[in-house]
Amino acid sequence: MLPEADELYASLALRDGRFDGLAFVCVATTGIFCKMTCPARTPLRRNAAFRTTAAECRAAGFRACKRCRPV
Repeated sequence: MLPEADELYASLALRDGRFDGLAFVCVATTGIFCKMTCPARTPLRRNAAFRTTAAECRAAGFRACKRCRPV
């Protein structure tokens, strides 16, 4: 089970790595999913959704990021 979305977003913004490997961020505006420590610009909170597996992200229609290579 994932922590609250606000806690995950705070971790994403800081790139602190606490949830790296435990959660992925799906960015609605780009159609991409990333690791929690991806060096790409942090998406706006309203555009970010969190999933527990890469398979869930793909099933939701997102593709893997080419910078952080989450799979």
